[in-house]
Amino acid sequence: MYFFVNDYNDIGRKDILQALLNAQDEYNLGYGFDSHSENARNLIKKALKNDNVDIHFIPGGTGANVLGLACGMNQQDSIISVSTGHIEGHEAGSIEATGLKIETINSDNGKLSLELLEEKYSHFNSEYVTVPKKVYISNTTELGEVYIRDEIEEIYDFCKSHDMYLFMDGARIAHALASEKCDYTLSDLSNLCDIFYLGGTKNGLLYGEALVIVNNELKRNFINLQKQKSSLMAKGFVSGIMFETVFSKENGYLEGATHAYKMAKKLAEGFTSNGYELAYPFESNQVFVKLSDEEVDSFQKIAKFELMGKRDNNNVGRFVSTYRTSNSDIEGFLEEI
Repeated sequence: MYFFVNDYNDIGRKDILQALLNAQDEYNLGYGFDSHSENARNLIKKALKNDNVDIHFIPGGTGANVLGLACGMNQQDSIISVSTGHIEGHEAGSIEATGLKIETINSDNGKLSLELLEEKYSHFNSEYVTVPKKVYISNTTELGEVYIRDEIEEIYDFCKSHDMYLFMDGARIAHALASEKCDYTLSDLSNLCDIFYLGGTKNGLLYGEALVIVNNELKRNFINLQKQKSSLMAKGFVSGIMFETVFSKENGYLEGATHAYKMAKKLAEGFTSNGYELAYPFESNQVFVKLSDEEVDSFQKIAKFELMGKRDNNNVGRFVSTYRTSNSDIEGFLEEI
C-alpha cells in the first residue's frame, strides 16, 4: 500500500530523533528559556538575515494561526481571507473563538490577489461593519499553489497603505520555497509580511512551528497571549532542539521539502503521461488529479490518499509527498495504475 495522504504521517526525521536522544540526560529550563531554544532562535534569525524579529515556538499550526492572527487586534477588528483559507474551514472556529470575524473572499484558484483584496476592502466604510486589520494568506495554498514575489508584495503594499497587517500561514512554507515556481528565498520572508511562521509539523519535525514576528507593533506581551491560548509548552526545549537541529545544517530546513518536491513532480508527470488530468496546477508537494468513481475505487486498493470534493464533475484526489517518499514509491504506484 502506497501512502500519499498527507505530509505529517510519520514520527519525524532521524537526525531530529537522534538529537532528542542525545539530550536525554540534560536538564533544561522551561517555557523556551533554555539554551537550545535560544540557539534555535539565533540560527533562524541568521537564516532570515534579520536580528530584529521575535521568534516563538508553537506546538501546532492551528495555535500558530490563532496567535498570529489574534495578537495586536481589537474586538471590532477582522481578518480578510479567501474562502478556501485553512482558518475558514479547517480549524473548528478557533479564530472566531477569539472574538474575531473572518471576512471571506471567493477565489477561483485559492489565492488572494490584489484585485480581490481591493474590491473586498472597498465595502468596509461605515460604522456597522468590522474593521479589517489583518490579511491572511497561506503559502502554499490549500490547493498546493505557490505565491510569487510580486503577488505577495502587491498584497503587502496594500496592507501597509491601509493600516493592516499581513500574516502568512507557513505550515508548508518549506514546500513553497522548494518549488521551482518560487522566486524568493528563506532570507526574504521577513521583508514580505508582518508576521509568519516556519512550519515544522509538515516538514519532518515531530511537531511544532516557529512563529516569526517582524512588526514591532505585534510583539508586545506576546508570550502572555501564548500562555493564555494554551500554546506555551513547559518543555519548550523539545521544540528548541528540533529547530536547532534542522537550522544547524546548511539548507537543513529545506532539504526534506526539496526531496518531496522532486517526488511530487515525478508523480504529477506520471499522472499526465498516463492520461490523467490534474485538477489544479502542479506547484508543490501536493498533487491534485481528476478521477472517475471507478478510478477512485481502483486507486484505493493500492494507495492511501484523500478525496477533496468535485471539480468539473470529477472526483479530486489529493496525493501528498514527503521527505520520506521514495522513487520506488512513485514508480511502483505509477506502474500499478
